[in-house]
Amino acid sequence: MNDINPEFRLVALRNVAEAQGGMGQLAKKAHVGRESLYKALSETGNPKWYTLVSLIISLGLNLRLS
Repeated sequence: MNDINPEFRLVALRNVAEAQGGMGQLAKKAHVGRESLYKALSETGNPKWYTLVSLIISLGLNLRLS
């Protein structure tokens, strides 16, 4: 995924969230405000590291850094 721009990755994560019950449900699981979540996962979003980690865990995904 190194050739994919960061904005596309955020939108892709938003699409996964929508497919797994919606942004409102994810916001509750991740303990993030719904509006903040929409902003963070927008094309112009700039989420903090801990927000991304919380979202990934809440979605049941794995994060691998290399």
